[in-house]
Amino acid sequence: MNPNFKTIDVLKAEWDALQPLAPEHEQRLWQKLRLEWNYHSNHIEGNTLTYGETELLLLHDQTHGNHTLREYEEMKAHDVGIAHLLTLAEDKSRLIGESDIRDLNKLILKEPFWKPAQTAEGKSSRKQIIPGDYKTNPNNVLTATGEMFEFAPPTEVPARMERLVKWLDASLTAGTLHPVIIAAKLHHDFVIIHPFDDGNGRVARMLVNYLFLRFGFPPIIVPTQEKAAYLAALRLADAGDLSPLSGYLGQRLENSLLLAVKAGKGERVEEAGDIEKEIALFIRTQEHHKERVKPRSAEAIGELYELGFERLFTSITERMKVFEPLFLETVVHVEPEAPEASGVNGDPMGCFLYNMRNGAFRNQQYFLVRFILNGYRGEAEQPFNLTVDLMIQFLEFNYTVTLRNKQMIRNLYSEPILTEEIDILVEACLRHIFDTVKKQAKEG
Repeated sequence: MNPNFKTIDVLKAEWDALQPLAPEHEQRLWQKLRLEWNYHSNHIEGNTLTYGETELLLLHDQTHGNHTLREYEEMKAHDVGIAHLLTLAEDKSRLIGESDIRDLNKLILKEPFWKPAQTAEGKSSRKQIIPGDYKTNPNNVLTATGEMFEFAPPTEVPARMERLVKWLDASLTAGTLHPVIIAAKLHHDFVIIHPFDDGNGRVARMLVNYLFLRFGFPPIIVPTQEKAAYLAALRLADAGDLSPLSGYLGQRLENSLLLAVKAGKGERVEEAGDIEKEIALFIRTQEHHKERVKPRSAEAIGELYELGFERLFTSITERMKVFEPLFLETVVHVEPEAPEASGVNGDPMGCFLYNMRNGAFRNQQYFLVRFILNGYRGEAEQPFNLTVDLMIQFLEFNYTVTLRNKQMIRNLYSEPILTEEIDILVEACLRHIFDTVKKQAKEG
């Protein structure tokens, strides 16, 4: 066990012991890692799709929001690049080579395009980006302090890339360095070469994950909110100190292993909403609605169910279980109910589907899920009950989601509920119950 990465080694042993994962656990874990990887790696480079919009695009092939066509295309192309990287990592008969790295760049950039540039005299210009081709002109950058940071000149790129690939081969063959140390040097050396005109950061993070996947680790995610810390570690590596970068990548690997172990044990991998998701949701609500208006129909409601309501019902029902130790009984009541014969009474998803398929929403025009917590068992003046209502109303051209008589969402039928909206709804529900419990207990 390497003493410098003891936690990683312990988690890796636990992760290995869980193999092979149950298919449903592996699917949940990979879907989350895939979405996080695509969203964050592109967002760091300036892509403006929200996490929810990324999810809609990659899982359901639907676009949402006011973004450039290239932003949607590069997100999908990056996903294709990840799939190809997995194939490379699974091939134990050989190591990744220069042509593979060029193929990755070609896949994520997809097709030639023009990019703004500056001449040596500082005048505005543009240059054509050819995916998969090494750069033919310098791609140095101006730092925040006003200094010019110089990457490898174009004439040196082929030789330095050849040396980098040979070094990687030798390091893996020797087996004396911890994978995190190899990953940090691989990442930094690649970035210093900066072999392509565009896509270098995304390819660098792909190479790190190629290495980790080859060693049997889950891929790491560099979150966009940690961009400053990530870049600071790279700058210290520029100055000759690789330890901050290896420490940062090691921490991200710990996080991925913790998530992977939870998934392997069948625990939930969803995370609570954070301020970035709330801000993204607010920005979305400010955008002009350009979607095609749809009238209420069974088809429109069914599509909303598949693209969001199912996740909402699952998430809120599962996370409400956290309060079960505090109450004698927890009950889920659904309106309109499904007939007893259907065997889905009390199951929000089952009742919703039954009523949708049998045309109940054409007349009923709402769906109510009531969470009832009976008999508080903690310290209070006397036992008490709590009730929380979640209602979806199907209007002529819009649907609304109301929590505790407060309207949280009002969307067109062409606007499915997004992940960040689900996070906020569930957090609000849990917060209300928890605040009420604490207040009642205090009064007791």
